[in-house]
Amino acid sequence: MNEDGNAKLKKLLLSGGAIVGAAALFNAFARQGVDRLTNLIGGEEGGFSWRGRRIAFTKRGSGPALLLVHGIYPAAWSYEWRNNVDYLARTNTVYTIDLLGFGRSDRPTIRYSARLYISLLSDFAAQVVGTPCVLIASSLSAAYALVLGARDPQRFPGLVIIAPSGLVRLTETGSVALDAGRLALDSPVLGTAAFNAMVSSRALRAHLRRKYSDNTIVTPELVRVAHTTTHQRGARHALAAEFAGQLNIDVSRAVRRLMQPTLLVWGSDSTEAPLDEATRYRSIQPAIELTVLSPAGDLPHDERAEDFNVIVSAWLSRQSLSSAPTPATLPGTPEASQRM
Repeated sequence: MNEDGNAKLKKLLLSGGAIVGAAALFNAFARQGVDRLTNLIGGEEGGFSWRGRRIAFTKRGSGPALLLVHGIYPAAWSYEWRNNVDYLARTNTVYTIDLLGFGRSDRPTIRYSARLYISLLSDFAAQVVGTPCVLIASSLSAAYALVLGARDPQRFPGLVIIAPSGLVRLTETGSVALDAGRLALDSPVLGTAAFNAMVSSRALRAHLRRKYSDNTIVTPELVRVAHTTTHQRGARHALAAEFAGQLNIDVSRAVRRLMQPTLLVWGSDSTEAPLDEATRYRSIQPAIELTVLSPAGDLPHDERAEDFNVIVSAWLSRQSLSSAPTPATLPGTPEASQRM
């Protein structure tokens, strides 16, 4: 290489080093003041060792078991159920789980996939819950619950599915471009910097405002908790797989095979999962019962928690899946919901 070539190469390396250095400084700044994530929803804390990784969960109450599974999106973890767990635990044993890569569970650098999460939930139900349990899950995790319910109706005798994906949305397995995006996010320095920019307090506030119909729910405290969970070490790995479409699964066959009682819950103002998608589920499996909460966005169980809790408790009692009194003694269905 001639002298000019050497000079250009040196300049390129120096500029590249400067970019990496700036990214490293940005990453260090982004994690300043970020505390270790703690259990914010109460209950008896537990840790399940799965394939050499620790899976965090909580347990409370007594009676037939419920397993609550949070969705998959930036800032997702079992905190999603903070307004539901105590009410449901009045008549049931309630478990919440932090999926691998989220919340207080380990966040290893591995290849995340739908199959991995389905296996995790299956093993958790068998080894930790140990008895038949109703799955209550939202968004992409609700798709996993549908697959599990179709496979093993004895272990999962009831399903409460909140705005699931996998029938109309998110059935592709990920393109080459999206996979390249995953690899970019997974790179140690520049990928971390890109992820940190995506989960800044401002970006998280905007993201959460899109998920709720009522923007007043997105308080500074909610944004602070979201910022804390997305800035734990390794937080970007599972979300990089989600971004690449590698966590998606087609549930159409599973929905046709469902045998157990299934309650489908939707928010009237959902943007990620438009309400008209609900009719497609019922066209495939007419036995599914649909409840629409209004006004509510993508997290209706949180946004309309009081209505959701009463509706689900009454449904569980009607299906003999709780230790609640007979449905005749329960309060009526809130006017905010629509039964179909």
